[in-house]
Amino acid sequence: MPGSPDPVLGDWLLTHAVAVAAAVATVGVVYATRARSARGSLTPALLGGGYALATLAVWTVARLVTDAFPSELVADPLTAAGLLGFSFLLLAGFVVVAALLFARRGLVAPLVGLFGVTELVWWAFLHVRGETDPLGMFLLVGPALLVLLLVAAGVEYAGRWVRRRFVRDGGRSAS
Repeated sequence: MPGSPDPVLGDWLLTHAVAVAAAVATVGVVYATRARSARGSLTPALLGGGYALATLAVWTVARLVTDAFPSELVADPLTAAGLLGFSFLLLAGFVVVAALLFARRGLVAPLVGLFGVTELVWWAFLHVRGETDPLGMFLLVGPALLVLLLVAAGVEYAGRWVRRRFVRDGGRSAS
């Protein structure tokens, strides 16, 4: 179909499997480093930077291997640097936010959100030759996904607060 992106790995199921494996690995590393993340911000920052580099590397390699690098980026290196820099900060932000909220507040919703974002982004980045490049779409959708992750964390935090405040002694109300 015209405009449909092609999976770089040749198969839709394999593309999903790789994206899910990346999401499981990302969430697993954030979970495994929760004690270090609770003590300081360096570990989440390093995890976020590594995640962003790996994710952008997947996007770059997929385009280089298939000779599908967006011509706009090649023509204007300053725009390319800005696009990649903003994408790096946004991708790292997902991991940093999820790691800190999980380690310091015990919130699970950010980990679920991180899993979903990772699966979606890796799946999209492993596709080439669509109507628009997924990195360009990520610039529009990524901030909304980060806000959604924060809203989910806020809802979980509020729900826990309400439960602690109004529900005591195994489910009986405080009244």
